[in-house]
Amino acid sequence: MGVFILAGGSSRRMGKDKLALPLFGKTILEQTEATYRRVFAEVVVVTKDRVSESAALEGMGGTLREAARLLPGYWQGVVIALGDMPFVGISSLQALLQAIEKNPEEVWCLSYRGQRGHPVYLPGKYFSCLKRLTGDTGLRDLLPELNPKYIDTEDYGVLFDIDKPDDYLSFQRLVVVKGAGDIATGIIWRLHQAGFKVVATELSKPTAIRRMVAFAQAIYTGEHTVEGVTARKANLEEVPNLLANGIIPVIPDEKSIVVKELKPWAVIDARLAKKNLGTKKEEAEIVIGVGPGFTAPVEVHAVIETKRGHYLGRAIYQGSALPDTGIPGEIGGHTVKRVVYSPGRGKICWYFDFGQEVKAGEVIGTVGEKQIVAEVSGVIRGLIHPEVRVEEGMKIGDIDPRGIKEYAFTISEKALAVAGGVLEVLLKLGNPGLK
Repeated sequence: MGVFILAGGSSRRMGKDKLALPLFGKTILEQTEATYRRVFAEVVVVTKDRVSESAALEGMGGTLREAARLLPGYWQGVVIALGDMPFVGISSLQALLQAIEKNPEEVWCLSYRGQRGHPVYLPGKYFSCLKRLTGDTGLRDLLPELNPKYIDTEDYGVLFDIDKPDDYLSFQRLVVVKGAGDIATGIIWRLHQAGFKVVATELSKPTAIRRMVAFAQAIYTGEHTVEGVTARKANLEEVPNLLANGIIPVIPDEKSIVVKELKPWAVIDARLAKKNLGTKKEEAEIVIGVGPGFTAPVEVHAVIETKRGHYLGRAIYQGSALPDTGIPGEIGGHTVKRVVYSPGRGKICWYFDFGQEVKAGEVIGTVGEKQIVAEVSGVIRGLIHPEVRVEEGMKIGDIDPRGIKEYAFTISEKALAVAGGVLEVLLKLGNPGLK
């Protein structure tokens, strides 16, 4: 048993060879092939040079009819896949393989919420049926008489093919955001709402404080949702499928390989390190630095101001953001006291959780044998993850003196203001007429 990836069509609706178009550092066809090779031992790509020109022009039916001649004699069945469907999930293909291995004499088909999708598995006894196919209908007219068994999934990738320019456009402008803390999450969330496809990178043990509104939390829990948008811990191979399903991939990227592999349209460094950790303009068509440590247009194309006040969220195309003062912005009349700093070095144990009220002077946790004492009254909105071993003086928590529980679970006005600046830069620099 093996896989046939059909890649012999004429791409009439796209107007050019769609399978050769770039997608996340590969071509569309290479992405599709790579996904299937992660699950199936034998994969054959049926390209134009393997079928006659008349069959290719005829459409899917003609291509599949001629592809049937190429079936190896020892195959007991074939998985028929389409080269322009690079978003099928690996877990969906694994479910298909398990069904085939359990009952290889049945016709199996993946579906999404009851809608038939691809790929389709045909046992050897039906190979002769392929010779009857004509036109551009493929297996559509043949399947009803074969009584297929459906494996229903929540994977939209089994339906989504890149057929027309509009299908490809949103994936063409991939954005990688370095960092997935609360400010970065505001950026990711707003770009996602505006229709951009976004991938986030993070440390293997993120140090985000406002974890309930940070997609970095997905690194610890596997999946995390912020205001209706879900992020999932992922690897590079899972990116196409997650994006097609509207999920933000968050990739642990200690070695900084994601940008090199995915070759995104835009890169946003939102790690808020107060210095440039190595981001360069050459990494993408548009590169944005968030906060101090970047100079435009020397290192990046634009910088976004992150200091609270009159200039918050401004896009800077010449120069740098205001320098870090070391003093947290004022919230509810408090600056330094609202931020919780580690009294020592070691492992943290928290006594409170997000959204809970605390009083000034209360012990809210420990670092080793040292107590962590709240200096102001308010609501807990930031707690560093207990798996992070902290250093003395390190920022580890945040108390919101305004006392509103919902603020612990919603994106801040600061994050959305910064996100607005990022969106401005992408729209301005991404549209030649606005430059």
